[in-house]
Amino acid sequence: PFRARISRTLSKAVDLFDYGNPTREELRSQAMAVRQALRPIYACRATDSAQIMACMGHAHIDVAWLWPLAETVRKCGRTFSNVVSLMDRYPEFVFVQSQPHLYEFTKERYPALYRRIKEKVKAGQWAPTGGMWVEADCNVTGGESLVRQILFGKRFFLKEFGIEVEDLWIPDVFGYSAALPQIIRKSRLKYFLTQKISWCQFSRFPYSSFWWQGIDGTKVLTHFPPVETYNAMLTPHELLSAAREYREKDRCSIQAVPFGFGDGGGGPNNAMIERMRRYRNIEGMPRLEPMSCRDFFRRLEKESGELPVWVGELYLEMHRGTYTTQARNKRNNRKSELGLRDAEMLSAWELADGGDYDQKRLNAAWKKVLLNQFHDILPGSSIDEVYRDSEKDYADILGTAESEKNRCLKSLAGRVNTRGRGVPVLAVNTLSWERRDVVAVAAPGLRRGRPYRAVAAGGSETPVQVGADGLARFRLDLPSAGHQVAHILEGGAPVAEKVEAGPGRLENDLIRVEFDGKGRISRILDKTESREIVPAGETANRFVVFEDKMATCGPAWDMEIYYNDKPIEWDGRLLSARVLETGPVRAVVRFRRAISHSVVEQDVALYAGSRRLDFITRIDWDDAEKDVVLKVAFPVAVHADKARYEIQYGSVERPTHWNRPHDFGMFEVPAQKWADLSEAGYGVALLNDCKYGHDIRGNTMRLTLLRAPKSPGKTADVGRRHEVTYALFPHGGDFRNGVVRAAYELNVPVAAVAVPARDGRLPPRLSRFCIDGDGVVLEAVKKAEDDDSLILRLYEAHGGRGRRTLRTSLPVSGVSETDLLERDIGKAAVKDGCIEFEIGPFEIKTFRLRLGKSAEAAR
Repeated sequence: PFRARISRTLSKAVDLFDYGNPTREELRSQAMAVRQALRPIYACRATDSAQIMACMGHAHIDVAWLWPLAETVRKCGRTFSNVVSLMDRYPEFVFVQSQPHLYEFTKERYPALYRRIKEKVKAGQWAPTGGMWVEADCNVTGGESLVRQILFGKRFFLKEFGIEVEDLWIPDVFGYSAALPQIIRKSRLKYFLTQKISWCQFSRFPYSSFWWQGIDGTKVLTHFPPVETYNAMLTPHELLSAAREYREKDRCSIQAVPFGFGDGGGGPNNAMIERMRRYRNIEGMPRLEPMSCRDFFRRLEKESGELPVWVGELYLEMHRGTYTTQARNKRNNRKSELGLRDAEMLSAWELADGGDYDQKRLNAAWKKVLLNQFHDILPGSSIDEVYRDSEKDYADILGTAESEKNRCLKSLAGRVNTRGRGVPVLAVNTLSWERRDVVAVAAPGLRRGRPYRAVAAGGSETPVQVGADGLARFRLDLPSAGHQVAHILEGGAPVAEKVEAGPGRLENDLIRVEFDGKGRISRILDKTESREIVPAGETANRFVVFEDKMATCGPAWDMEIYYNDKPIEWDGRLLSARVLETGPVRAVVRFRRAISHSVVEQDVALYAGSRRLDFITRIDWDDAEKDVVLKVAFPVAVHADKARYEIQYGSVERPTHWNRPHDFGMFEVPAQKWADLSEAGYGVALLNDCKYGHDIRGNTMRLTLLRAPKSPGKTADVGRRHEVTYALFPHGGDFRNGVVRAAYELNVPVAAVAVPARDGRLPPRLSRFCIDGDGVVLEAVKKAEDDDSLILRLYEAHGGRGRRTLRTSLPVSGVSETDLLERDIGKAAVKDGCIEFEIGPFEIKTFRLRLGKSAEAAR
């Protein structure tokens, strides 16, 4: 009945208009008459059971995308000026804005506007929201980076506005790691909002409001706005559709509606707010209430007792190409994350020994890392100019990390006793376990082909091999998170572990690798397990180029499932193969091949005493004519219906079959440093140092190396030389048997420098930290943000629980456990440098170590 009444009233209202050529006064008079005619309709109120729409003005501003960063500054000025003007006119209007980086822009460039924003925040109309520094990608970004995104973001909002933000607001990010719930809650955030999952291609996500449970069991209250956009216009069609589509409307009375022009900013306009006024309480419509994100979630939380639970990652069945596009950018991100990790850890040792920790410089580098993790920069979906800016940032970041690392190594060398015969080498391991690994050091004066040996403190000897690159390599037993001195002398040492290269083969005591006439791997024999790894009749390390077209949203973003049906070229043409290097430490065979329009040069390296087979790869990528994707494939003799992939602070399982729509929707998936396929008692891991796109179907493991999209970046990866090292790691048991450590060791090589011989107060071998058991990883050691204590972050990587002990040789006067914001949450017992703690599956733990008097006195 009400619909019929509206129709009749509108018909009568239309009749009140003179469609001739009315004067301004006549038009005004007619408009007043129409308004009067419509009053009875607006007087009819929404029912008590009508849904509540929490209307929050919003301007989604991409930090960079189809425009460079410099233009974003101006977008902030225009958008925020418009918003504060609307607030003056509409006192009920509430606006939410994320990304502290944009606020910092505004503060620097538009100080008067920033003062007005602060006034509106104080008045309750402007609500800073979202915990991250920028709305970051959550697939490629590393775990410690996600922590720093929130650490920097929340600290900014607290300092500038006195506000403790409670929600993580990332509506336009391309998938959400199962590590996020724990990171959210341990960063003192309570809620999570996004809407991107509504874009899923093959299956429909079943919930709008729910509890999201991560890999460690942590749950966070989550909302996907049923309006299915972060740029709503508040039209009746949108609002009624959102009310209809709300999956939990049987138990929840409220949902969020972010409205305003977005992506390029703009935000709400007069028309939207006028619609909100007119529709806020009218029969047949939901009730509209201006509200901040915080207030919305607090009301939703009161009705959350019966909400469903979603366990595991929030995988977006879309934008799968973003795991690979702009490969150099992704490599720079990985190298920057790990470079700053090492620089911070060495600086922390320096601080503990009485030296300097340049926190200002390191944090400035971290801010650049965080900025470039924005969800259209790191994924590769921006224009070329954005990546020219990004390259400059990464050059600064990597320069900072390297110079700080070298400064600390030089200082450390001055404190360590390096006396002894031969050339002293100081080797540093920043990983939290003892490792026997290859040390590569520039040692002028050593000649290739001459016999040398390295003698470690304690007298053990090992052969030295001078490689084709001029570096001296030798295997060394290194302490956990510490240093070891060795001396290089002339004369060989007994060879305990052999490695050989010959025509078509590489071999050590553990595995044998054979190549066919096309340079493919035809056989890998695990000698210790008497196990063939490559299935009979198959070959591994196969390069394949696929046609990569029919992108739904755009070439840079999307790979379609159909690519798999159209391989263009397998393996390419072998140009040359030769033994590059052989000796007591490693053997290397170099292959050059042409594939499609590109050239791949690859050094396949096997080390003495190691199962890990490295593929050090350089690709001149010149496929400019077609949209293609390059993958490398390893069929393995392992049967499993699930594979395991590393994510931030843990790992997840995904199917290796395509039984259901959600399964084949995951035809390309992201992973961090490794992916593993294991059956009972045996498995094979594929490791990488800068790649993220993977697919494992059946028993074939594939790593996506490069793409060639032409939009929005016109060149993307084409016309460049790309470098990647990936590795095959066969192992007994499952991923818990050495995979996590092997991947870290590939990504975090031993740091080594030749140093002068001198006396020093530190012994030739010293461990700063070690953790008992092999399932806990020390991820970060840094100076605290607010004092000179040290912050240690570690996590459980195997999915187990237990009581662990962290040992340190540093002078520690006290220990407390903190959250991810470095706020103390409880005391931790420390005795004789030992800290005991309980840890659960995939749990992140953070400790504050207060340095003792000896360190303070040294300063």
